[in-house]
Amino acid sequence: MKLLGKILDLLFLSENRCEVCGKIFKPEDQGFICKRCVEEIRPYEYFEDIPEIPFVEDFEFFGKYEGALREAVILYKFKSVKPISRILAEKIRPHFYEYLDKVKPDLITFVPVHFFRWWTRGFDHNEEIMKHLRVNYEKVIKRVKYAKPLAKYGAKKREKILQGAYRVKGDVKGKRVLVFDDILTTGSTARSVSKALLEKGAREVYFYFLCKD
Repeated sequence: MKLLGKILDLLFLSENRCEVCGKIFKPEDQGFICKRCVEEIRPYEYFEDIPEIPFVEDFEFFGKYEGALREAVILYKFKSVKPISRILAEKIRPHFYEYLDKVKPDLITFVPVHFFRWWTRGFDHNEEIMKHLRVNYEKVIKRVKYAKPLAKYGAKKREKILQGAYRVKGDVKGKRVLVFDDILTTGSTARSVSKALLEKGAREVYFYFLCKD
């Protein structure tokens, strides 16, 4: 990993200045968030105003979209800093496995990006985390409708944009399905994905989110 940090330096892909605290640091696996700020990424203990998500049996999330976790998500999702996915997976792994033990799903999957987004970014940010979580997952969902990032839209607009956006391409009939996604904002994505899964015969749908906005 130290070699990767040196390569980033040579390619001028990082400034070795922490995006969270602003301090200069010596990178090992990435040159964007220092080790001290990475250590601040931990489960959030108390959430208020937890939304209900239609078609979702139950859901859990690791942290709150703020501080070091927020900067990490921005880096790997919007700035294509791929090494961050490994760091996030290592952080959430114990918490994620606890939820696995609770749900005991028959199938684990993730919310995918549209092909155009994958092509421009070079990877699917959710799948990269799934790989580093070291769980057996299946690609049973496909994003068939492209749209600009949803961050600037409200709940009603998001819901309209996501109508028919996902298609189930795998066998989910009679299964308890656990879906991983990065951010819970209004729940529109989870609702759209869950509805598609249930319509294809899934027995129950659960979600695990990296963070809540």
